[in-house]
Amino acid sequence: MTDRSAERKQTIFSVALSLFSERGIKATSMQDIAERCGFSKGTLYQHFRSKEELIQSIHQYALATLQQKLESLESQNHTARETFLAQIEVLLHSLIEFKTFMVMQIREQEFTGIGDGLRQQQEAGVCGPSRHPLLTAAFIQIRRSLIGIYGAEVDRYSGDLFILIGGLTFSYLQLSDDWGMPEIPIPQALQHLERMVDAAVDRLLQASPQPLIAPSLWSGWIEENPILDESGAANRPFILIRQMRDTLAWSPLLRAEREAALETLEVLEAELKEERPRRAIVKGMLGNLREIHSLHGAVEQLEPLLLYRLDEQTAF
Repeated sequence: MTDRSAERKQTIFSVALSLFSERGIKATSMQDIAERCGFSKGTLYQHFRSKEELIQSIHQYALATLQQKLESLESQNHTARETFLAQIEVLLHSLIEFKTFMVMQIREQEFTGIGDGLRQQQEAGVCGPSRHPLLTAAFIQIRRSLIGIYGAEVDRYSGDLFILIGGLTFSYLQLSDDWGMPEIPIPQALQHLERMVDAAVDRLLQASPQPLIAPSLWSGWIEENPILDESGAANRPFILIRQMRDTLAWSPLLRAEREAALETLEVLEAELKEERPRRAIVKGMLGNLREIHSLHGAVEQLEPLLLYRLDEQTAF
């Protein structure tokens, strides 16, 4: 997907969200969206074949963007507490951006796009409780931050603390609707959440009750996503490739574009497993991945790692 195409899709998302908020989802037509965007209905249909596909793509775009932002925090030089608060801030900003759209979906019972990814898991024969990939990624990253802040002894309560954090985060956005309060600034919400989590952890570690969410319920998530434990430099490129596959599953791409990107990742991964990866192949695959807007953050992390490895093997 070219930069121009990606920019046009982002324009469509922004305009559609605005119109959905103003008029409602059902009352907004594709013609309305095209006119507000400033181009023909035919041009709009070149990107999305129906309003249902557009709504699904908005979900995919929101989720892929949020996941990319959460993952980018892992590479920054922050303390565990700073990373944790930054994760919550990213989540709050994303919820604020898409709050009206989600409320409108609930009000109109227009749930296109919700659960599609979970249905795909079931059709693929994935066993066990259905869950959204973003839920898994967010849990893994927040769990890592909690262990970094409070120590390994808090890990058995990771599930309990995750639902506490999620409940507080969503509730901050509903204070004006549910309690008639003015909306609170995000820094104030972060300070309140930090105090609440500190207090909860202190009490849990003192009283040592049985966790409500037993570790056996989420330990499989960690086994399926060993990003938490694979911190060696040699493994990092494969971790990033795995993350990009997850991102592609929820990115607003045409099927052919997604399949081409997944094939590029497969070729790149196979080449990296060779004793001496070929520079032309690696650089060619990186060039392909750079054309996909939702992968920019991961490619920016991956490229210097691979070029360093190629330069290192050339020196010997």
